[in-house]
Amino acid sequence: MNNLFKQFESKFDELKELEQDELPRSLRLFNIRFRLAIDIDISFKGKMSLTKSKEVRDTYILVIQLMEIWNAYEAFMHFAVEVGTHVAKKASKSKIYSQAFLTTVGSMPVFFDTLSWLKSEFAKKNTFERDFELYVRRIEEDAHLSGPLKDDALSVLAYLKGEKTISGIELISLIYAERNMYYHNGETAKMGMTYQNRKLLIGKYRDTLVLHMLKLAIFVIDEQISNCK
Repeated sequence: MNNLFKQFESKFDELKELEQDELPRSLRLFNIRFRLAIDIDISFKGKMSLTKSKEVRDTYILVIQLMEIWNAYEAFMHFAVEVGTHVAKKASKSKIYSQAFLTTVGSMPVFFDTLSWLKSEFAKKNTFERDFELYVRRIEEDAHLSGPLKDDALSVLAYLKGEKTISGIELISLIYAERNMYYHNGETAKMGMTYQNRKLLIGKYRDTLVLHMLKLAIFVIDEQISNCK
């Protein structure tokens, strides 16, 4: 990830130099939000929060980090819409970029690496299989989530069971569902899973979204650099 971040930093600085005062505010905001999200350091004092064990604290920290990275994802989405780059404007936030475009960007292998990990955990651990099924059921029964997000969660579960193939972008829908349930429903970090499995899942979500954002930002910013020359 460090090498990808250095590439992003280099591309951003190059475009900033070319654009000078014309660098879009939306891109500046993304740069700020993304750097804050991946560098955030969170701790709990233990006096007021209901985090009585390290496992609980660690899970909440991962969820908060994931939410901040999603906020950066949305910030970049505003920039992508503004410059009209590869964006399906009426699509769900989780599917605003096409599979073909994300294949070119290099995000699809990242998604499938995470899905392969999920499938492995699902197959070898009875507790993870049970927890993930309960997790998807919780998403399915949430009255505040859209039908497409629920459908994507069910598709991922079917994929893990070997019942169907999926595009891979459904993984971003799961993260988007997490975001909506956390912000709008006041869900706790546990979400019906054991904390051990919850930490594994959210940690994977976080790392996947960071890698996706780096690859996406590098590609789109590089296109803007070419347009300026």
